[in-house]
Amino acid sequence: MTIKETAGKILLYFYQLQRTVPASMTYRQLGFIDKTNGGVSLSTDKKWLTKDLLDINPQPTDVFNAYVYLIDKGYINTEGRAASGKRIFVGIRVTGSGIDIVEGIERGKEGQHDFTTVFNITVTGHTKVESLIKENLSNLLEES
Repeated sequence: MTIKETAGKILLYFYQLQRTVPASMTYRQLGFIDKTNGGVSLSTDKKWLTKDLLDINPQPTDVFNAYVYLIDKGYINTEGRAASGKRIFVGIRVTGSGIDIVEGIERGKEGQHDFTTVFNITVTGHTKVESLIKENLSNLLEES
């Protein structure tokens, strides 16, 4: 799975969380710690969050790169802190641009094309946001 596809699925996941538990998103914390072998490990303030992110992509390095991609694109907002060998992000909020790219798929071909281009996740037809989330995060939704 590519970084962009991972980012798209993570955005859909955060979008769903923001719709269901918006107040708690302010307190979520993600940590990425450098490993001696060159990769990173992922840690969060909630075991379920770590598990869910690694279910989306089991490679913490890809999760890190996807998370930074979402920040760089302006689709999520978070407060970052860096220290030697680690980066900690506090608070996750899907921005207006993030909501626009997700909900834009219901706008028709143009919105679907935009989402497909940005995230390498194909959206066609009369796809609704809920069905896109279910299609891309079905393994997480089944466990809930």
